[in-house]
Amino acid sequence: MRVLSLSISNRHAGFTLIEVIVAMTLVSLIMMLVFSGINSSRRLVNKGEKRITATNEVRVVQELLRRQISRALPLAFKQNDEGEFVLFEGDRNHVLFVAPMPGYLGAGGPHVQLIELVDGAGGKTLQFKHWLLSDRFDPRTFLNDSEQEPVILLENLSGGGFSFIGLDEEGEPTDWLNQWDEAGKAPLMVRLDLEADKASPVRWPEFQVTLKLDNAATRSHVPLQLLLQDQALR
Repeated sequence: MRVLSLSISNRHAGFTLIEVIVAMTLVSLIMMLVFSGINSSRRLVNKGEKRITATNEVRVVQELLRRQISRALPLAFKQNDEGEFVLFEGDRNHVLFVAPMPGYLGAGGPHVQLIELVDGAGGKTLQFKHWLLSDRFDPRTFLNDSEQEPVILLENLSGGGFSFIGLDEEGEPTDWLNQWDEAGKAPLMVRLDLEADKASPVRWPEFQVTLKLDNAATRSHVPLQLLLQDQALR
């Protein structure tokens, strides 16, 4: 009787193979769920960080463009084929004007500034160039200056363009124009529409900027000596 009791006790003291397998399966499932949760959290954090970075990048670019375009000056940077002083030039792919440059972005004073959309390997690129309007500025060749490296503002864009609002012959605001043809005047407003790549975590918010330049002040030509410091335009 004692031997039988001891045998039963020994049998209940351990685990069967099935119990061990079930326990290991449960532990594996729990560990898988834990690691899956950790990976999901990590992906969400990374996605959030990328979105915050992209949002900040767009905000900084818009602040730069708004500051520079709104402060356009009534200073000519070249003459067109008709001999007119050009104060502002623009079409769907670029705007060109003179505005003061903040000291943290380069030498102070008026700079000829080019903001343009160019084609790249991954789509369109929004870039920025500037040249100091000084006695060394050559209005005939500045756009071909190979030493002036562009500042890349945004990359991998799928499309977009500039448009402009001016005044018609009756003094009323026009519709949005795809090209600015009035060399001696600046537009009232400039709009930039950009289409982000599908993989981009953010979209380009609506961007419209009003120029502070008084168009009435641009109707009489500023003397060439004042505009380009005795530099010959032709």
